[in-house]
Amino acid sequence: MGYHSATLFDLLNGDLLESWTTLSALAAVTEHIRLTPMVLANTYRPPALLAKMASTLDVISGGRLELGIGAGGGRGDHQASGYAFPSTRVRVAMLEEAMEVIKRLWTQPKADFQGTYYTLDQASNEPKPLQKPHPPLLIGGHGERYLLKAVARHADLCNIGSEMSLEEHRAKLDVLERYCREVGRDPAEIEVTHNARLIISENQQAFDSKAAHAASHANTSVSDYKQSISGAIAGTPEQCIQQIESYVQAGIRYFMLIFQDPVSVEDLQLFAREVMPYFATRS
Repeated sequence: MGYHSATLFDLLNGDLLESWTTLSALAAVTEHIRLTPMVLANTYRPPALLAKMASTLDVISGGRLELGIGAGGGRGDHQASGYAFPSTRVRVAMLEEAMEVIKRLWTQPKADFQGTYYTLDQASNEPKPLQKPHPPLLIGGHGERYLLKAVARHADLCNIGSEMSLEEHRAKLDVLERYCREVGRDPAEIEVTHNARLIISENQQAFDSKAAHAASHANTSVSDYKQSISGAIAGTPEQCIQQIESYVQAGIRYFMLIFQDPVSVEDLQLFAREVMPYFATRS
């Protein structure tokens, strides 16, 4: 249909398939779509193991991996599964070390690293990823004190919040730009993404009907339901175009759209047919 990437959450608890295994299965039955975990919890996989997993997936997919990773923000998911959940400061420090470990294993014949949380001793990682110098690194998270510093140092792409307004984006990006200046990096090197729920219907009548059904299922009023999705990309194709366009005008080009669960093939087709061509033909 022309979608750029397939993204999956990295959660251990709940009614969902495990992210990495599913993306690997998708790699075998697709040819073009990129594979983007959104985002992996660094605390769930040692970085040397993840570097190997990522290299493998990049090779078997023909160079289609975008490694999305974060510090691990789900306390409940960690605790339910018996994983330690350190402070934010420690988790981000672990993430930064993991980024360094992974990049060294991706790019060096033999890698050494001595950190507080991770070490390497002449470690090798073969085969290397197909993408050079390495697959894009997407860091997800919005913490201004620690996480955005990690973005400034390591990320090729970032996702800094869910359904944020343009004003909220600008406030976060101001902080990120300050950190980029501190580490001597051009903020333009980091692509900013936007993620939001996508609720689309062919016309206004169909959308209102869908909203009424969702409100009834949630045992709330239609007006309250519509208020609850105020941050989503929602409405007719024309309305979705207008909402996306406001972010495009602000310089955002990469959208992580979360279709309603269970995902409707008809909704995927409608968005691909009526919305995506508008932006594909833009200069």
